[in-house]
Amino acid sequence: MSSKKFESEAKFDTFPLEIRQDIFLRLPIKSLIRCTAVRKSWRSVIKNPSFIRTHLRGTRNSNEQNDTQLLLIHGFAKKAFTFDDSDSEDEIQELYSLHYDNPAFDEHCKVEVPTVVLANACFRVVGTCNGLVCLVDDLGSYMNTYILSNPSIRKSVALPEPNVTYCTHGGYEASIGFGFDAMTNDYKVVRLVTLLDEHPRHAPCRTVVEVFSLATGSWSILPDVAPRFQMDARTPQAFVNGALHWHAKRQKEDDFYYFILIFDVGRGLIRETMMPESLKCDSRSTLQLSVSGDGESIALFNMYSSHFCADPFVDIWVMNEYCIHESWTKLIRLRPHGARHESLSLSSLLPKALCFRKSSEVVVSKRSDIFSCSRHSSCPGYELFSIDLGSQQFRSLGICGYSYYTVNSYEESLVLLDMDNAVCY
Repeated sequence: MSSKKFESEAKFDTFPLEIRQDIFLRLPIKSLIRCTAVRKSWRSVIKNPSFIRTHLRGTRNSNEQNDTQLLLIHGFAKKAFTFDDSDSEDEIQELYSLHYDNPAFDEHCKVEVPTVVLANACFRVVGTCNGLVCLVDDLGSYMNTYILSNPSIRKSVALPEPNVTYCTHGGYEASIGFGFDAMTNDYKVVRLVTLLDEHPRHAPCRTVVEVFSLATGSWSILPDVAPRFQMDARTPQAFVNGALHWHAKRQKEDDFYYFILIFDVGRGLIRETMMPESLKCDSRSTLQLSVSGDGESIALFNMYSSHFCADPFVDIWVMNEYCIHESWTKLIRLRPHGARHESLSLSSLLPKALCFRKSSEVVVSKRSDIFSCSRHSSCPGYELFSIDLGSQQFRSLGICGYSYYTVNSYEESLVLLDMDNAVCY
């Protein structure tokens, strides 16, 4: 190190702490990470939990002012069938990338997640929160691999094995949620585990709630959810207003009805709210909750289809006032879109709604106009589009060739930088 550079660094350390913090807060994350390796005093400032929280608030404000909010895209493609279970690079293609949520949908950067041995083809992205990505190995077989990853700083935390597993309780189905507890500044993973090997007579199986706290590094079990209900395995979550939301159903007399199960991450309490009154339980409906375009409430995607369905559609709803079920409004009904091939059903041409954008457009995946994946001849290719709900115009986002997608909002952050048990990858 040159003497002039050493003198400059030493002079910087003579500045008041408030000035040094203000300078650091103006730097991009990659520069901050490099700064932690320059001087111990700089590392102490940047890894301070208070600085990490302040940096996150600044990033959020800057993104809103400069139209630089990000979306995390996860795409996956795999050959439908091979005789060899070993997956080669030619058989699997996977994408993790960040894109600006602006009209151009420019790519910000490619990102990576930890490389671990998986039982399934790929991770499922449960959700994102303050720069953390919750990854679970449960697409197919249930495994006990849970990871919280921050791809911006390439650090991750592997969660310990949950209390409720196949070995401890037998067969089960689980849905996962991930959110932030603002009351205690803690990140939590929530498991709703339905125990299948308990066979109650004429009653739903009981559901156990497990919560992992990043602050304590452990799982805790909460009282069973009552009254009992039914929930599909791997039901997608929506985290908004400090609470996790899943769709579920419950029997009433001889019929079933849908409702929304809400878990308050800070208080650990469960409550419910109603679905749109016109929405009836139907085996041909596939539901997904999402966050509304303004981030203040929840949205609902209802895909009504089957292979022989003569009139498939996708309804998109939004709850205009959070938890006021009378405020549910159906925004649009989407029909099959694109050129039909004689070997394809109408349902296969339905767009699948994935998430709202801040512009209130909706990101969907739908079958490409070419009938095979550009990567694999045996894998159907799907493409991402953004739909203007007013004009009903589909605009390609330039991402195609994958058969499975998730799209989540994302904010770059320093979260995990101060944790001793977080490992680099």
